Amino acid sequence: MNKQRSVIAHFHTYKNSGTSFDELLSENFGDNHLLFDGPFPYSIINQEELNRIVRRHPSHIAFSSHSIRLPVPTNLWSNVLAAVFIRHPILRARSVYGFETRNSDDSEVIDFNTWISTQRKAKSIHLLSNSQTQMFSGVYGHVGLHKDFTHKKLGDWRESDLCQAKRNLKCVPLLARTEYFDKDVEQFCSILAKHEIEFKFTKKEAANVSNPNAEKSTEDRLQLVKAEVSEENYRWLKYANQLDQALYDYAGELLG
Repeated sequence: MNKQRSVIAHFHTYKNSGTSFDELLSENFGDNHLLFDGPFPYSIINQEELNRIVRRHPSHIAFSSHSIRLPVPTNLWSNVLAAVFIRHPILRARSVYGFETRNSDDSEVIDFNTWISTQRKAKSIHLLSNSQTQMFSGVYGHVGLHKDFTHKKLGDWRESDLCQAKRNLKCVPLLARTEYFDKDVEQFCSILAKHEIEFKFTKKEAANVSNPNAEKSTEDRLQLVKAEVSEENYRWLKYANQLDQALYDYAGELLG
């Protein structure tokens, strides 16, 4: 029986410490780490296309892309080891705000509370309501589905298939949380060693950080976010991210 070639596929999720992990992959594998994306920000590369990319790069050990989606591809010649990072949804929303406004062309940067209100009014909540559940709930050949709802008092929110997202995360061998990056990624060394991939973890300063409070504890950062926004907007953030919160808690259970 032919032995399958093991490779790492980093499902790079926007604002979930993916840049920091990509730097680690490049440190470990150099030119054998392939970073690629589709031609547009909304491009999606399905499982069969990812299979072809892996097969056409036989010397590469790691592959990273914003455009690939769970579940991992299956084939008879390679064993694709998924690496996925999940983040506390409210802290992720704060990070999205920091990145979007830092790279904005507007001369006047609005505060976080105003930004949330603006996004809600424009019904532009795809990054602010259960977005991780949607990204991680795909089935083979298709991205995760979503449906928009409106609450009479709290306004709009988005739902996706939490059960499918949990099934997909359960099959991810290299699962980590942004808030526990060092602790979780350090475990990758022994996991990858079982697949004959040598991976060394080096603790370093996080890359592409847009929040000056990134080094504080999760609890302290949540309190700072709560102080930045109105009671109504904070209540909405919690309500509109119940699925993402459940998924984040589930990841914590898987990691122990």
